[in-house]
Amino acid sequence: MRRGYTLVEIMISIAVLGIMAAAAVPLFQPDVAAQLEAFGRIVAADLAHARDLATTNNSKYRLTFEKTDNRYYLEHSGTNSALNTLPTTIYRHSLNTAARQYADLDELPQLGAGAFLEAVHSPAAPPTAVTTVEFGPLGSTTQSAETVVWLSSGAGDGKRYVAVRINPTTGLADVDPITAVAPASASGS
Repeated sequence: MRRGYTLVEIMISIAVLGIMAAAAVPLFQPDVAAQLEAFGRIVAADLAHARDLATTNNSKYRLTFEKTDNRYYLEHSGTNSALNTLPTTIYRHSLNTAARQYADLDELPQLGAGAFLEAVHSPAAPPTAVTTVEFGPLGSTTQSAETVVWLSSGAGDGKRYVAVRINPTTGLADVDPITAVAPASASGS
């Protein structure tokens, strides 16, 4: 009657478990499209937050996009200086002040590929580069045309894009389906 396992049997079992674990790890990482959609929803939520602050406080708030730094920030842009101090946020950023809160796409939690601020523009003919999205007291933007924030993720043939569209009348942001087609103004804005 045998009472245990030999060292060889234990080592073979550990090797098999290691191979199975290594094969399973990629299955738990989100693909580029899922990761990019999550980033699009984060941007849409931040736009909704700025809009909510504008309607709640009967003032103006804006997000300013800094493409070269792959980030954007929120600040009060209305005339009532008492509203310049923003509500506290749980997201920490080294550049945050009482009057300005940053969202850095490179520092957002991610499991796979990161996201990049590809372009921000008004798609009216011809597309015009935009650096800010400002919301007024009624929730609408101060732009007369739709504003589109384009994000990208991946590389080469696997590079994907998502557009976050802001309706100028309602101020509501929608996330488009993921696409492999680059935005027309991505190289120019």
